Amino acid sequence: MQISMIIPVYNGAGKIARTIDSALEQASVLSGQDSVTIHVVDGASTDATLAEVQAFADPRIRVTSEPDGGMYDALAKGLAAAGGDITCYLPAGETFEPQAFAIVSEVFATFPAVHWLTGRSVTRNARGQIVDSLLPHPYHRRFIDCGMHGTRLAVIQQESTFWRSALNGLVDLDRLRGCKLAGDYLLWKSFCARHPLHVVNAQLASFTIEPGQLSRQEPGAYRRELRSLRRRPAAWERAAALLLRQYVKRTRPGRTARRLLSYDHDRAAWHLPRP
Repeated sequence: MQISMIIPVYNGAGKIARTIDSALEQASVLSGQDSVTIHVVDGASTDATLAEVQAFADPRIRVTSEPDGGMYDALAKGLAAAGGDITCYLPAGETFEPQAFAIVSEVFATFPAVHWLTGRSVTRNARGQIVDSLLPHPYHRRFIDCGMHGTRLAVIQQESTFWRSALNGLVDLDRLRGCKLAGDYLLWKSFCARHPLHVVNAQLASFTIEPGQLSRQEPGAYRRELRSLRRRPAAWERAAALLLRQYVKRTRPGRTARRLLSYDHDRAAWHLPRP
């Protein structure tokens, strides 16, 4: 499959090369099973970001460099240019697991009903060490739409989420450009209006917690912006989300959970329980 990867970046020297490497060195890309186009959307960096990108001298890397309104303005430009079969994006510095594209392309090719998916929620510290790995319970479209996922329920890890490129047309790019912290939620809300989110029990990517991140500079700012984008939840949805939060704290998803893809070793294939 053809995968379009977007890297929104500003002053990412020292980080962006490892992000690009993690895409170019995917096992399925090296084998020729998949191909990748990398859209680097740079906000007119003042450091060596562009020099590091240009050093790859790879025609699969397309660069746009101009002043922008922030990460989600850059992402909107990338989504407008993205084509192919599958779209994803990573901030500079984050990386995909070596088999991520192979898993994603196999799932999308095998299951036409899967339109977007996410993997295990994996966290790294500033030294790159994995400090947490969680298999999420399947997400509910209603709770995504009203913003319970991201406030009272687990957030959808952006780095581990992939979607069919046809879904890019569902996103209001002008509204996305105005986002500062919760633009990822606007994507999920747009996608869930048409299709449920599936979970793959596999490590696809990770989120790194490090000093200086925008989301950590102003505690609570992400949730405030998310609330401005969501559909206002009904009282019963708020109550149901609280009950579900207690349930997921005490349990782990079973192999027969709806919208959860697990690997079947006997069949050597990914398995999705019937609805």
